[in-house]
Amino acid sequence: MNEAYFKEVPLGEILSNKHVIPEMKSESKEAAIEELVALICEKGLIKDKGEALKRIFAREELASTALGDGIAIPHARLDVGKNPVIAIGRHKAGIDFNAPDRGDAHLIFLVLWQPERPGLFNRLFAGLVSRLADPNFRESLMNAKDAKTIANAVADVKVDMLAGRAAKWEADILVTLQLMEAKKSAGARGLKKKIELARDELPGSMLSRFDRLITRYGEALVEAPEGICQGCNMQLSSGLASEMQRNSDAVYVCEKCGRFIIHHIG
Repeated sequence: MNEAYFKEVPLGEILSNKHVIPEMKSESKEAAIEELVALICEKGLIKDKGEALKRIFAREELASTALGDGIAIPHARLDVGKNPVIAIGRHKAGIDFNAPDRGDAHLIFLVLWQPERPGLFNRLFAGLVSRLADPNFRESLMNAKDAKTIANAVADVKVDMLAGRAAKWEADILVTLQLMEAKKSAGARGLKKKIELARDELPGSMLSRFDRLITRYGEALVEAPEGICQGCNMQLSSGLASEMQRNSDAVYVCEKCGRFIIHHIG
């Protein structure tokens, strides 16, 4: 399967209405994930339920997969064959997924992907979050009468590289990875697997820059809350500063020192 496939295939070719739970019963994040994993296991899409749960929970420990606006996309790398495995759960009451806006998750998209295909989570997420950023679309999913209607509503969402709020995950992973690297340098042990998991989440070009910046400065990501890079203390261009104000969750690069910058870390 080549790269063109991932840029062109609609979710309708991957997702079935049989993989949608329109009325979830779980009362916690962990239980909700277990409910969705149980569904795809029951449908024969995965063989090892325990391994799937282990990897998903390990990913959640790195950084929350909640986007805010009632959306969460828990995920992990797992050998599931040539196609990603996707399940959708709708929870009318909402579940706490540690979202950045502190709101509950009502629409939960579970994604599993085979480990030898790095970076494709970001592609899949970008297409989803681009559509889910529309409040009218989210409302249509919440009001959909059944599983088939929900599946049909997302059927034309493409697996591609769209710009959007998927960058929030990159920021979270960069922060987490930088913290773990600092702890490792200070002598902390037991971080190897978590560091590997975090590195697997990042695109190759971003990871290469991260490593160069850590080697040069000891830090790769800093804040720039008032349009001033906290790494080199230089003023950003007005255009970049304005863009960061409009998209405060996205990751940018300082024009002066080359560090990754974000409006606010936390």
